[in-house]
Amino acid sequence: MKTKQTLFVILLTVLSYSISFAQSLNYGDISYNKAVNISGKQRMLSQKMSKAYLLMAKGIKDEQIKRELNSSKFIFKKQLEILKENATSSSTKLYIKNIYKLWRKFDDLISDFPPSVSTSEEIVAINTALLKACNDLVVDIEAKSNYDNKFFENNNQELVKIINVSGKQRMLSQRLCLYYIASVMFPKEKETYRGVLTKVFDEFNSVIGYLLINGYNTTESEEELGAVMAIWEEFQSNKSDFLDGKYDLVKVYNTTNALTKSFNKVTGIYEIVAKNY
Repeated sequence: MKTKQTLFVILLTVLSYSISFAQSLNYGDISYNKAVNISGKQRMLSQKMSKAYLLMAKGIKDEQIKRELNSSKFIFKKQLEILKENATSSSTKLYIKNIYKLWRKFDDLISDFPPSVSTSEEIVAINTALLKACNDLVVDIEAKSNYDNKFFENNNQELVKIINVSGKQRMLSQRLCLYYIASVMFPKEKETYRGVLTKVFDEFNSVIGYLLINGYNTTESEEELGAVMAIWEEFQSNKSDFLDGKYDLVKVYNTTNALTKSFNKVTGIYEIVAKNY
C-alpha cells in the first residue's frame, strides 16, 4: 500500500512539473510567436502615432489621419496591457514598466489638440526613446523564447527571429514617413533628420532581400513580398529625391502605409508557419 502511495505522489509530482514546464514554453497565455509579433507591433505604433500628429500639425487635413492616431493609441494601450498581464519574468516586467513611464509623457503630447509645431518638436525628441523601450521588450521576449525552447530538437527559434525582423519592417515603414515629414517640417534640423532618414531607408531596403530568400516562405508570403518590392521600387530608384524631400507628403503617407500593411500581413504569415512548424 505504501509503495502505491509513493508511486502516486511521484506521478503527481511529474505531472505538476510537466504542466509547469509546458506553460513555460509560452509567454503566459499566448505563444512566444504571438508575443514577439504583438510587442513588435508596438514599435510600429509608436512611429505611426508620431507621424500622424506631425502630419496634422503640418496642416494636412484628412479625417483618416486623425482616426489613425486615435485607433493606434487604443491598440497600443490595449496590447501593452496584454503584454503586462502575460509577463512572468522580472526582466520582462521591468521593460514593460519602462514603456509605461515613457508612454505617459508621450500620450500627453499626442493628445495635445489642436496639433502644434512646438508639440511636434517634442514628439520627435521623445519618440526614439519610446521606440527603443518597445524594441528592448521584443528582444527580451525573443531571448526568453530561445531559453525556454532550447531543449527541443524542433527548435523554431530562427522563425521567431524572422517574425521579429519582418515585424520591424512595419516600424521602419512608419519611421520613414515620420522622418521624411520632420526633415521637411523643420528646416533647421534638416541635416540631422536626413541622417536618420538615410539610415532607416538603407535598413528597410536591405531587409527585403533577406526575407525574400529565407527558407520559411510560403507562396502567399512570396507574393506579398513581391507586392512590397513593386510599391518600394519608385523610392528605391529615386533615393536622392526621397531623401531631399521632393515627394508630396500625402504620397509618402499613402506609400508607407501600404508598405506597413503588406509587412503586417507577411509577419502574420510567418507567425502561422511558426505555429505549424
